[in-house]
Amino acid sequence: MLDSLYIKNFRLFKELEIEQLGRVNLIIGRNNSGKTALLEALHLYAKNASP
Repeated sequence: MLDSLYIKNFRLFKELEIEQLGRVNLIIGRNNSGKTALLEALHLYAKNASP
């Protein structure tokens, strides 16, 4: 389980840090705000890949 998340220079994120993640997290936002990019970054992490 992830406790925190740090993304740098990925898609539209120059730098994003989420310090506290729970067991269940809700991702909400307007169109083109980075929701899919966040999920893609998590997917790459889970696959142990490099963008």
